Amino acid sequence: MFPEPHAGPPGIDRDIGLISAGVEELRQLASDRQKAQDSARIYDFSIRWGVLMSGRLQRLDHYHQAGELTQDQEHRYGELREELRDAAPQAERLGLARPNI
Repeated sequence: MFPEPHAGPPGIDRDIGLISAGVEELRQLASDRQKAQDSARIYDFSIRWGVLMSGRLQRLDHYHQAGELTQDQEHRYGELREELRDAAPQAERLGLARPNI
């Protein structure tokens, strides 16, 4: 099976979806006072968040910089970057890595 022409790099749509889901999970965690004070829950989430920020987000940025994303992927990546900017203070407040955007 060969990739479709102009489909963008494999896995990019999944990366965008996973990071977006991570941002939503961060928002829920930060908005719930009880969960935000649960150190075990914060620790577990911080591991997943770190993978998203240091792996998948950097991969997305690499393909963005290389100009290999489709027009739709570029649009969604731009929206995701905005979501990450908005979520950065919440990540910082919970002691998580600030998104490098």
